[in-house]
Amino acid sequence: MKNDEHKGLEMTRREFLKLTAAGAAGIAASSILPGGIGQVLAADETEESAYENHLEGQDRASNENITIEAPKEKIRYNIIDSHLHYTDFLEKSDGFPALCKAMDMSGVSKSVIFGMGIAKQWDSSMPEAPSYYLSNDSRCYYYSATDFLLAEDFLAQPKEIRERFFPFCCGFNCNDKFAADHVEQVLKLYPKFWCGIGEIMSRHDDLTALTYGEPPHINGEGFLGIFDLAAKEGLPVLVHHNITAQSTESILYLDELYDALEYNRDCKIIWAHVGISRRVEVKNLISIADELLKKNNNLWIDISWIVYDYYFLDEFPDNYFDGNTLDDWVKLIEKYPDRFLVGTDKVGHWATYPAEVVKYYKLLDRLKDKTADMICKENVLSLIKEYK
Repeated sequence: MKNDEHKGLEMTRREFLKLTAAGAAGIAASSILPGGIGQVLAADETEESAYENHLEGQDRASNENITIEAPKEKIRYNIIDSHLHYTDFLEKSDGFPALCKAMDMSGVSKSVIFGMGIAKQWDSSMPEAPSYYLSNDSRCYYYSATDFLLAEDFLAQPKEIRERFFPFCCGFNCNDKFAADHVEQVLKLYPKFWCGIGEIMSRHDDLTALTYGEPPHINGEGFLGIFDLAAKEGLPVLVHHNITAQSTESILYLDELYDALEYNRDCKIIWAHVGISRRVEVKNLISIADELLKKNNNLWIDISWIVYDYYFLDEFPDNYFDGNTLDDWVKLIEKYPDRFLVGTDKVGHWATYPAEVVKYYKLLDRLKDKTADMICKENVLSLIKEYK
């Protein structure tokens, strides 16, 4: 090949790469949030025109006309949902409009929102598609696209919907020592957008056992890198970390949590479900939580999902009793009123959302008015990063 011809081809490749980079940047360029790359590539775009750019084909709602079951109690509290997955384990969602309807029916004014960082695989040997990670014994895998699905669906919504949510990113493998680098790229791609990190998984019994790779643990180097980045960026980190394995009362994984909390005191860690999951049954969980809160000012506790049903309300499927009552939990929350959060932990589908909210009324009605307001709203607002 002649040099001139070769040179011409090289120029074409350069132009192609330049156009490719511009296209990738376009994802963030159309961002409606202040300070985004869009101010460089489309400085004259108004907020509404940016919204129109995102609107085309971005709302992936699988059931826009879903029927939402009305709550069985009169709405008495204004709540910010601190734990909500926009997508399920198949990365599907009922969408933002239906979610806002469910929130309106439940007295939920705003919500933290994140995707699902682990997806369920449909094996070629399985004739029936799974609907949940426990549907069969097929493996699960880390799914980074969940952050982009959430971001693009979010940006497709009108302003009145966007203003109700605080997006977190969660689509990365925390075993990977490059994890913090991957998070940083997502933060840069959607600047002034992410309000926190999570829910990320550590020691999540069946889920992490089914997921490809080594079992994640919260004091591993991948996690520690994320904690450093989160501290630098002022982002809270929501982590699911079981206190022990299933079907044993021995506390196996508590030291790992202590290590993580001690590693970087500037990182604010939200411990999901007080370390409880299915078939995780331990005695005196309250005393464990009390000691953790006393020793770690950078720890907050999320009481969403089955920890509330099993440990607060003593509704264990097998009649297990851990030694504590709802009144005991009330005393602990009153002792640390600024350290607890409530959330639904709904996963992509909103038909039963109101019931998951009003179940907390049994607890909230026992708390002082100020304490109830703190765990419903103020505590989560003190943690998330907001952009003006």
